[in-house]
Amino acid sequence: MMGLLSSCGIKKYIPDDELLLTETKVIVDADISSSERKRIEAELSPLVRPQTNSTFLGGRPGVRWHYRANSEKSNFINRFLSKRFGEEAVFLSDLNPNRNMDILLNRLENKGYFIADSDYTVDTLGRKKARVNFYLFPEKAYTIKTYIFEGEQDKLGQLISNSLDNSLIQVGATYELSILRRERERISNLLQEEGYFYFIADHLRFSMDTSVGEKQIDLYLQIKSEVPTDAKIPYRIRSITIFPDHNNPAADGMQNDTIEMDRYTVVRRTEDFLPNRFDNFIQLEKGDLYSRTLSNRTRQRLFSMGAFGFVNLRHSSSFDVTDSIPTEGFLDTRIQLSPLTKRRLRGELQLISKSNNFMGPLFSAEIINRNLFKGGEKLNLGIRFGYETQIAGGRQTGLSAIESGLTAELVFPRIIAPFEWRDNVAYGVPRTRIALSYSILSRVKNYRLLSTQLDFGYNWNGSRYAVHEIKPIALTFTRLSNTSESFENILSNNPFLERSFEQQFIPGMQYNFIFNNLSGRDRDLSRLLIFRADFAGNLAYLIDETFKNDSQNTILGRSYAHYLRLDFDLRHYFRLGEEEKFIARLFAGWGMPLSNSLSLPYIKQYFSGGPNSIRAFRIRSLGPGTYRPEQLDPGSFFDQAGDIRLEFNLEYRFPLVSYLKGAVFLDGGNIWLYNENESLPGGSFSSDWYKEIALGTGFGIRLDVEILIIRLDLATPLRKPWLEEGERWVSDFRIGKKDWRRENLIWNIAIGYPF
Repeated sequence: MMGLLSSCGIKKYIPDDELLLTETKVIVDADISSSERKRIEAELSPLVRPQTNSTFLGGRPGVRWHYRANSEKSNFINRFLSKRFGEEAVFLSDLNPNRNMDILLNRLENKGYFIADSDYTVDTLGRKKARVNFYLFPEKAYTIKTYIFEGEQDKLGQLISNSLDNSLIQVGATYELSILRRERERISNLLQEEGYFYFIADHLRFSMDTSVGEKQIDLYLQIKSEVPTDAKIPYRIRSITIFPDHNNPAADGMQNDTIEMDRYTVVRRTEDFLPNRFDNFIQLEKGDLYSRTLSNRTRQRLFSMGAFGFVNLRHSSSFDVTDSIPTEGFLDTRIQLSPLTKRRLRGELQLISKSNNFMGPLFSAEIINRNLFKGGEKLNLGIRFGYETQIAGGRQTGLSAIESGLTAELVFPRIIAPFEWRDNVAYGVPRTRIALSYSILSRVKNYRLLSTQLDFGYNWNGSRYAVHEIKPIALTFTRLSNTSESFENILSNNPFLERSFEQQFIPGMQYNFIFNNLSGRDRDLSRLLIFRADFAGNLAYLIDETFKNDSQNTILGRSYAHYLRLDFDLRHYFRLGEEEKFIARLFAGWGMPLSNSLSLPYIKQYFSGGPNSIRAFRIRSLGPGTYRPEQLDPGSFFDQAGDIRLEFNLEYRFPLVSYLKGAVFLDGGNIWLYNENESLPGGSFSSDWYKEIALGTGFGIRLDVEILIIRLDLATPLRKPWLEEGERWVSDFRIGKKDWRRENLIWNIAIGYPF
């Protein structure tokens, strides 16, 4: 293997008069801080062309595969590897040092280093290899002494002058061309908010005087003389016309029907969309100055309806012909909407594999109606069926489960409520969601669990990255049936587990908040925060107390759950390189049983272990606390559950070859019970919780083809909380023993990243 990847394997392909270019270095020698020097070197290094060949485990397999595919001994495998991963060798003669030096000096000048010397050297590294070093010796960078707008103080000029108070260019800061470009964009965006529809960043230019002081600049912002008149005047919206059948083949040959509304006009050929339903989506107003933000917001809101595949806003301009020198113009706005197919059928077949050796198929299908009531209302009807069985040692163990379910979801792109809702949400469209689901979980030879859930709530975007969801109604009904004698014995010996299954009615309300800037502009650091609050049983408890029901948490003859549950999930994504990331995740979940409840309902409890949790422990097998069954059955259906969960994950992701990625990780955490349970000694939360943290580490390989990510992780425990204190750290790694490997080497196969 190492021979295949080593550099020695490609030396025979290098001509005698050539040297393989293995490295290029950019070295900045200047009187600046170490961090600034490293930042500049990191920015300049990728500019060197050509880049050296990619490496893997110290070798250059891409070069080897390329030349083997073109040799007389070529075969199908070599040609395939060459096509996917092959690279031509990069030689020293391919690099033009002077051309590269000009590019590096130009980039230094763009960062304010107008005066700099340079040099380069070539180092020979052994036989047939070379490295090129580029040395840069910049003098002190130029700084901004003054920054003013130089131009007429008409309405346009006053807007620009007043905007300099919020300028990106700061007096005393180092000159940087990229900031000047961003400043032009900022001003053009500001002007387009004030009606200047045709004004663009390229209409502005900078001039500077470098003779005003020691390495200082006087900077002047100017409007170019060749800017056309229509870019110098603001525009008002004169009319808004909506075409909901644009590019709709079903409407071909039909006559237009024009409908005048107060704020806009609808020209339609079909009756697929009700004209008044567009009112909440149109942000532009007739008579108002054009606003780029409101125009984009109108486009975004119409697209977020989910009924249109294409949304286009076109503005045509005109002037008042009586004005010899126009001071304002007018825009006629045409909104062209291309509807999606109203109905859609989607099916999916998956193969599920778990770390406790359960595997099986999962089939799901969904029927979607994107425009149920002619206002962008979306109806989803889904069906789900799955079967899993445990396979150990190449044979079935007899443990299996069948899961099936039906779902119905209706989403309105507006708020439906008995009170007035002022739709001033800037990002996206507020929605009303009604969902009903019914599921059956049959764990063969043990029990059957029937669940019905009804949700009613609202969700909206509070900002570009934040989403709020409130469910004033979140009802769940569960019923346990077809219990086996062995399962009844388990319940009788564990009152906590028995009580969690008895809580058949969960009347609650929920609040969810998500902050997600993973697609934001800051590529070096992004965050995902998920907060959930689940309140259940408060109203039922008041009714129960009012009528002085002496039974244990029952209403209308049914047991109900009374609890508070809070979840906090924070993830940081640090970008270390073009394809390298470091991810840190913290999860904290706290469930508090209220009144005389002993624990959370079974379907609301926490679990730990598995491919998306602590990967060194089998799925749902960890905890609670220091508890460990005397005979842990890796195929047992009776998952270890708790009311409290703490978990952290650290993962470093890096590229291997092409679509193949690698990762190393460290996971830790555990679950605990809120109340003491004699059946689960050591399972309750206490001040010694930090001593009961489980740890595991491992590495993974991921096939990442963007639309599909197949993940294989291998993990092993580092700390086992159920062992005696002082013996919890794993120090004896007996990889050669089969029993040790079966217990301590945990394979996790999954689709997608764990977080």
